[in-house]
Amino acid sequence: MHPWTWEGARPLWQSGHFREAVTAAAARKINAEAQNKLGRKDISENNLFKQTFSQDLPKAGQPRLRLMDDDGSDTYRSVHRGAMAFAEGCYAAIRNPDSDEDGLPELPEHRRPTPPRSA
Repeated sequence: MHPWTWEGARPLWQSGHFREAVTAAAARKINAEAQNKLGRKDISENNLFKQTFSQDLPKAGQPRLRLMDDDGSDTYRSVHRGAMAFAEGCYAAIRNPDSDEDGLPELPEHRRPTPPRSA
């Protein structure tokens, strides 16, 4: 897990507020850190990441993040399209339901299953 994510989630997770921990990390902390890294306070969340990973050339005041060098390959285009889709999915599936719905049940903590003991 990226340190940005855990820093945003840890206090809430440790106190059993799992849903809020995920929302805080996925939406608030990652958004704030990306805004800081890019120097962009004018946009946020889904739009921030759409512009950040756009394959368009950067413009004044609109920097881009690149996950690999642009070698003109399908892989380059796919990686950046995937990063945009992942960010959109995080905001649509994680942040939006938690922000829009009151009284959602708390998420259970999931632990890695213990392997069966050998006889």
